[in-house]
Amino acid sequence: MPHHDNPLVDLLTRLVPRMREYGMVSCDVPVGGGQIKLDLAPQKTAEVAHHSTAPAAAIVQTVDALSPEMGIFSEAVVEEGLHVSQNTILGFVDVGPLRLALEAPIAGTMLLCLVPVNSVVGYHQPVFRIQPD
Repeated sequence: MPHHDNPLVDLLTRLVPRMREYGMVSCDVPVGGGQIKLDLAPQKTAEVAHHSTAPAAAIVQTVDALSPEMGIFSEAVVEEGLHVSQNTILGFVDVGPLRLALEAPIAGTMLLCLVPVNSVVGYHQPVFRIQPD
């Protein structure tokens, strides 16, 4: 039974894990009268991004909390400004009938949520930005 009203989302949430399982990085998916080219980004761990707060100002280091898998970002359980410990659950990504926890890769302060709730997220897509302690 489909988990979402959109059959394309259901197809992709089943297809992406299989592609990763068999080491595929690209495939063409027939959809209706056309096709979608699906290219998977390489697997990676937490990303470190550098953002300048102002010209000639000190660089602020941030770390992004990444989606554990492609799916629907279904719930955020933290708010901006909240201090979190490493491995604190920040939110959830639904993949078909599964609900996967999205955890903080480091301890720090929540800066912002990068993705609206109920949006499709890609594998290891940045979802939250954290300023390390």
